[in-house]
Amino acid sequence: MYQDKSLVSTEAVRLAALGRLAAGAMTYADLAQDIRHFVTRIVGPSLDLLGSSLEILRLEGLIAPAEGSSVADDTEMVITESGRQDFLDLMDASLRAPLDDTGRLVMALKLRFLFEVPKEQQLDQIDLLRELAQSELARLEALQQSHAEGALAGSLALDIDQVNARIAWLNDLEAQLENAA
Repeated sequence: MYQDKSLVSTEAVRLAALGRLAAGAMTYADLAQDIRHFVTRIVGPSLDLLGSSLEILRLEGLIAPAEGSSVADDTEMVITESGRQDFLDLMDASLRAPLDDTGRLVMALKLRFLFEVPKEQQLDQIDLLRELAQSELARLEALQQSHAEGALAGSLALDIDQVNARIAWLNDLEAQLENAA
């Protein structure tokens, strides 16, 4: 973890594995496939991100076989209590603006597993994502005011519209969560 409490790439993959198991048990092979598929769809193939092993999570006691102690591709895996705590801690990580590949992956993971954390933490995550979007909006508007020449002006307008739509969506999501009590 960086000093600003944002995640390094290996921690993002750790969040992917623990979050997926927090949502429900699955086989070792399916878990590896799920992580690989999700990560490559967000950031593309990356040895940095996919090089870490699920075996490390098992050795650290964060995931475990549902029954027995041996692990094969078809072994059903579950998250342990310490794994659940690690998952909750990773979900609390901050994000850096502007988002790099790891930041985009962490944001996607936070949204994917939002409903696997307690309601108060869900609302905190929405606040964090909204603050990130507002920071991005300020950055884009400053860029638009000073360097909106040529086709860049249209591209910046599209980006600004997208960030405004994300902020509105996060506001709606927050309202839905608050009304679901």
